[in-house]
Amino acid sequence: MGGPHIDALRISPLFTSSDWSALERDSHHDWAKAAAMVKDRLDGRFLRYAGNCLRSPYSGFVVLAIDSLLIETLQQFREGITDGHGKSKDMVMRFLAGQRFQPAFDQVARKAYYSDIRCGLLHQAEAKRMWLIRRGQDAMLQRLPDGQGYVIDVRFFHKAVRSSMNDYLRELCRPTSNELRANLWIKMNHICNVRIQRGTV
Repeated sequence: MGGPHIDALRISPLFTSSDWSALERDSHHDWAKAAAMVKDRLDGRFLRYAGNCLRSPYSGFVVLAIDSLLIETLQQFREGITDGHGKSKDMVMRFLAGQRFQPAFDQVARKAYYSDIRCGLLHQAEAKRMWLIRRGQDAMLQRLPDGQGYVIDVRFFHKAVRSSMNDYLRELCRPTSNELRANLWIKMNHICNVRIQRGTV
């Protein structure tokens, strides 16, 4: 028997690193393609399935775990970060300071989300301290009456993550988004180079 059959590693369900390498950085038309590749990567691998999970009444934990992963990924794309080691807290804090999460997530809530939800779910598969994951609430995030915890509406939160991604993709298509485009170019080139180093493009 031969070794394992390894197809070209993809950067998303529909695109390979060769597709990315074929883009021209100075082409406005190609930036629409670049945005489509990013959307296919994030939606085609993660967001779509998190949305599917929401159909189950007991999926709040897994949806927030996926959303937490994507929060850091999106912020890395925005900032051109190729290695997020040791930067997770800052990235989550900056992401949740975005307009889609305001005014609900003040600085205290952002810190609590990082330690109790992001780290709790990804490292211990549980929400730490007094966080209640619910649906059908009046707002995305509310303080518990005693002030010692939060109620987070997973549907509202997931919708805000998706909306943040769509905002980012629209920004990428604007010719004036020079810094944002440069940062994505750095990040995606890094992703594609990793695949080339593995011997498959």
